[in-house]
Parts: sequence; C-alpha cells; structure tokens
Amino acid sequence: MSFNQFRLSSDILKGLRDVNIESPSPLQKKIFKAVQSDSDLVINTTSEQTPELGYLISLLNTISKSERRQGTRAIILTSSEERAKQIDEWVWAIGYHSSIESTCYTDENEIKKQQASLSAGPVIVISTPQQLATILQDGRMIFREVEQLIVDQAEQINDWDSVDIISKRVIGKCQRIFTASKDSKGMRDAEKRLLKDPELVEIEKKAPAKKEPEPAKEPEIITKDLTQYYINVPPRSKISTLMAHLDDNKSDTVVIFAASRRTADRLYKILRKSGRRAVSIHDKVDEKTYNQRFQMFTDGSVQHLIIGQLSAKDIPLEHASQVINYDVPEEVEEYKLRAELIGDGKATRILSLVSKQDRGDIRTISESLGYAPEEVPLPKSVKEKAKTEKKPAKKSKAPKKQPKPKPQKSRGKSSRGGRSSKKTEKGIEGLPRPSYEGLSGGRSGKKEEKKGIAGFFKKLFS
Repeated sequence: MSFNQFRLSSDILKGLRDVNIESPSPLQKKIFKAVQSDSDLVINTTSEQTPELGYLISLLNTISKSERRQGTRAIILTSSEERAKQIDEWVWAIGYHSSIESTCYTDENEIKKQQASLSAGPVIVISTPQQLATILQDGRMIFREVEQLIVDQAEQINDWDSVDIISKRVIGKCQRIFTASKDSKGMRDAEKRLLKDPELVEIEKKAPAKKEPEPAKEPEIITKDLTQYYINVPPRSKISTLMAHLDDNKSDTVVIFAASRRTADRLYKILRKSGRRAVSIHDKVDEKTYNQRFQMFTDGSVQHLIIGQLSAKDIPLEHASQVINYDVPEEVEEYKLRAELIGDGKATRILSLVSKQDRGDIRTISESLGYAPEEVPLPKSVKEKAKTEKKPAKKSKAPKKQPKPKPQKSRGKSSRGGRSSKKTEKGIEGLPRPSYEGLSGGRSGKKEEKKGIAGFFKKLFS
C-alpha cells in the first residue's frame, strides 16, 4: 500500500520521500479517508506514534493544490512547545516542495512580533493553546478562512478555556479534530462544546488468538415455547419501525443485531440523536474499547447495545429484556444462537424486523425450525404514517349519460366492438390512471401516425 492511491500532488509525494515515508499505516489511511468527509472527528491514537501524518497529509495536499495561499487555513493546537516544534518540522519537510510554510508560536517574550506575524495570515498556525490565546487577547483578530482546527494530544490539554477562546475566533464552516490516546473529563466536556456529531476514528482491532477447536456438538433444536416474534416492515420503514418499537418498550434493555459495521454505526448515531443511551460494538473495535462499551451496557450505564458483524456466540451477555434482529441473519445457525440467549435465560424474547429483502431468510429459518415465529402488529405510529404516505387513488366518476348520437361509421374501430375498452374501465377501477405521456399520440390520445415512406405517401394523398 502506498500514498499514490490518495491522489496526492507530486510535490507532497516528494516531501514524503524526503522523510523516508513510503506507505501509510492502517490508522493513517483511516484518518486520511475520515478527514475527507469534512465531519468533526475524534481520533483514537492508542499505540500509534505518528497519527499527525493522517490529517497533515490531507491538509497539505489540499493547500498544495490551491492556487490561493493567502490567509490562515489551519490551526494546530498542541499540548507542549516540544510537540508544537515537532509538528512544525513535519509541515516544513513534507510541504517543502509545495512552498507551504507554517508559523510556530512558542516564545512568550515576543508577543508583539507574534501579533504582527499572525496578522500577516500564515497558512498554518501551530501553537500551544495558552500562547495563541495570549496573542489573540489584545487584538480583535478573527479567522474567516480556517478550514481545520486541530487539537493534538487532547487528553494532555489542561487549559481548555484557551481552546474555547481560539475556537470562538474561527468564523464560518470549520472541521474540528481531536486526537487522543486515552479519554479525559476535560476532553469529554470540550467535545460537547466544540464538536458537532463527531465521528470516532479508531485503530483496527487485532485478531484474537486462535483457540483450540472444541468438539462438535449436536445442534440444539429450538423449542416452540421460546418467545419469538417478528414484524412485517413496510418498504423504507425499518428504522422508523425500530424507533417506534423502542418507544413502546422504553424500560427494556435491548441488544440489536445488525448485519454490518456500517449499519451498526448508523443506528448508534440515530439512537444517540434521539436521546437514547446506546453503544455499538463490531468486529473492528479494539479490545479495550470493546470491553469499555460492553461494560457500560452490563452495568446499566446505557440501555441499548448495537452489534454489527459479530456472532451471538461471541457476546458474553448476562441479561437483556429483548434481542432484536434489525437484519434477519442469513444463516439458520446464527438465528439459533441468538434464540439460545433466550433459552439460557439471558434474554426475555427475540424479535425480527422482516422487510421485503428479509422474507427469504425468515422463510428458510421457519422451514428449518418447522414453524414460524409469531407475528406482532406494526407499531401504530408507523402504520398511520404508511397510510398517510400511501394515499388511495381517486375513483373515476361515472360519466353522465348523454343522448345517443346517430350511428356513424367508425373509421378506426376494432373488430371486437370495443370490448377491450370496456374491460379496461372495469379492470383498473381504484388504481392510479396512467399518465398520457406514456401513451402513443401524446395527451390527445391520438394514434401514432405511421412513419417512413408509407406514412409519407399516405399523408400526401389523404
């Protein structure tokens, strides 16, 4: 894997070669892609020595491709002067061929000179929060062109008041990024104030050590006395059905199984935005984070546990009010494993949300079990919404009887005496009528004239 896949400018690639960096680490690659989304980020840098390469390369590449170099484009706040100087050296080395310069503020004895320098609009500003806040304190300077405000090693920042002062001077749309190797109360409070729906970027979870294979067991048959249910979900209503069901069971502790990591993360964001206490885990979460989030569910700190791309056999569940299959598992064996959570007394019931795409899987499961789970009605709010969206078609009013005209010769009448027309009127009653744009002859309903030579002569002599 090389940096070529990131479509970096040739000057940035030269700078990387100058510092003997040929390829990104998995976390650096992940950071680079996350930065492209423009959303606020919290980057977990556990056991990663150079996470700045991930966000710096993206920043420098954007600046190198920009024709306009005036005005401050990024502010990087660090926990110490040593760290500020280190990042300043990275920017100088990698941005050398693109003529990208940064200004590092660390000397407390040159405030007036630094104020003048900052007024000139250096492209990248690197400083400790205290020093930059001091420089800004006497002036009325604001930053209108800053695209990124980065707080490096956020867990080591003590003066968050200075970070707030700097953040308020940044006007307009700006991506805010925190990097940290561990959590801290100050950082958590700052996240709530300064970040908007931040995305968590974490290091890849290492694969667990292989265990000795256990002797094969006879597959257990799920008995009918288990509490198994399903809901038939209308098209594009799975999320609203889940949310309505959770509203109807507000006191329940719920484990929600999703088919993918992406779905699990999406559900987590939706539940959090709706004010629910939830955490998500999947196969790419590192062991420490996995344990922390699972502990939050088991000790009651959160009410909902969302699981993506993990089997029920890997979940050491102690108790939950219900298990929900947001996505019906494709494998019958996985459904049995989730149902065993109930059979072992670890959950009260299991509910599957069955959309049109899931019906084949639930049918296979039912055939394997010899019976189908019991259907429960669609939540009332979803049912009413579905009725509202699906308005009944207006029935065509019967035309008033007109006096019969004198018989005339019909030029284009079918040999069947209009039988097909009569059948159409009865057959489509209650359904939406087709638009005339889809018929030949346009809105008037006239027959389409023949084209080509035959049509030309017919029109000529008619």
